Amino acid sequence: MKKTVKIYGRSAAGARMTKCAALLIATALSIPTFVILTVIEVVFL
Repeated sequence: MKKTVKIYGRSAAGARMTKCAALLIATALSIPTFVILTVIEVVFL
């Protein structure tokens, strides 16, 4: 993530994940996981 990139002879810093982006990714992954596990529990247990 901290790799510098050269564009037109100029170097630019690599992309960095912000706390907000990390929160959005965690939420986007946890909600479907919760739903899937709940459905599996209701159907099979």
